[in-house]
Amino acid sequence: MASKIPGVAQDVMMKASKERLSGTPDEVSARLEKLCRELDQHEYLAGAGLRMLAVELTQRPNLKVSLVTYLNESHVPEGGQELEVIFADDPQCEPVMIDRDHIGQHCQVTWDRWLSIGDDTEIQAAADMIASILNTCARFGTKKAGAATAGAEA
Repeated sequence: MASKIPGVAQDVMMKASKERLSGTPDEVSARLEKLCRELDQHEYLAGAGLRMLAVELTQRPNLKVSLVTYLNESHVPEGGQELEVIFADDPQCEPVMIDRDHIGQHCQVTWDRWLSIGDDTEIQAAADMIASILNTCARFGTKKAGAATAGAEA
């Protein structure tokens, strides 16, 4: 219920549109340009890297990629876009959401996944998945730094 008291935050209902992206890199780029043309200049420029990431992700046959655009009351894009990525072969898998920072130099990957931990086998599987995710993150996170120091280790 929305508050009618001055100075108290009103409940705001955020509207969003979701567009599935697919096709050749040129087709996806053209579709993204069309979907982003109403963004203000800062949002458009800061979103360039996210759009390039979307194009790259759509070329992975095992992924389904959508652009989510948040809209104001007039259904005009208002400052927010993110990617929703799902694994095509697993309809039960929760989507990965990808957002960007305000200048567009970094993205944040968010994933909510419920894991069963009702017995020893499920606990072992959950621990393996968590360790695997963190191991992958660590390997990709140090890739850039490792390349810069590779010659120093020899």
